[in-house]
Amino acid sequence: MKDNIYIVQKGDNLYDIAKKHNTTVGIIKALNNLNSNFLQVGQELKMPTSIVEESLPSDYIIYTIKPNDNLYSIAKKYGITLEELINFNEQGTTLLNIGDQLLIPVKGETDNLTYVVSPGDTLYNIAKRYNISVDELKKKNNLDSNLLKIGQTLIIPETSTYQTYIVKDNDTLDSIANYFNVSKEDIKKANNMLTDDILIGQIMVIPKK
Repeated sequence: MKDNIYIVQKGDNLYDIAKKHNTTVGIIKALNNLNSNFLQVGQELKMPTSIVEESLPSDYIIYTIKPNDNLYSIAKKYGITLEELINFNEQGTTLLNIGDQLLIPVKGETDNLTYVVSPGDTLYNIAKRYNISVDELKKKNNLDSNLLKIGQTLIIPETSTYQTYIVKDNDTLDSIANYFNVSKEDIKKANNMLTDDILIGQIMVIPKK
C-alpha cells in the first residue's frame, strides 16, 4: 500500500482487505464508488484515512470504535436501526474492536421525530416520555398491537414540547444547550443520556421552553 492507496492482489476480496485495514466493506465501497464487490488484480483502492474521509458522500461519515461501544448503542445514537448499520457496512459479524471503523449513514433534517426502541421499552413509556397518548403513537406508526421489537424505529407525532437537532462538527452538549437556551441536564434527560458524549450526525431531542 502506498500512502492511502491499496493495490488489489491475486486472491484479494473486499472483506479480507477491510479486515486487514480495520475498516468495513461499506466504507471501502463508498470511498471508491463501487457498486459491487467485484475486484480486479492491480486495481487501486482508496483506504479510509483522515485525508480521504472528505471523499465520502456528504450523507455518510466514518466512525471509529471506542471502548464500550457496541452496534446497538451506535445505531441508537445516530437514529438508525441495527439492520441499517450492519447492511451499510456489510460486516458479516457483530464483533467490534477498538480502532475499527464503521460507515454511518447520516440522515438529513426531517419534520418527523424518530425513536429507536430499546430493551424494556413499551408504548406507554415512550408515549409518556413525549407527552402524547398511546393511541396517537400507534396511529402515527400504523400499529395494530402494542408489541414492539428492539431496534424498531417509531415516528413520534409532532408536539409543541420537543424539537430535533442533528449534531454537527465541533458541537458540544454545552454549546447546543446555550443555542437553544435550555439546560444541559434537560437535554440529557430528554435523550436518556448518562454522559455528555455526543456524536456527529446524532439526532437529538431538544425540549422547548
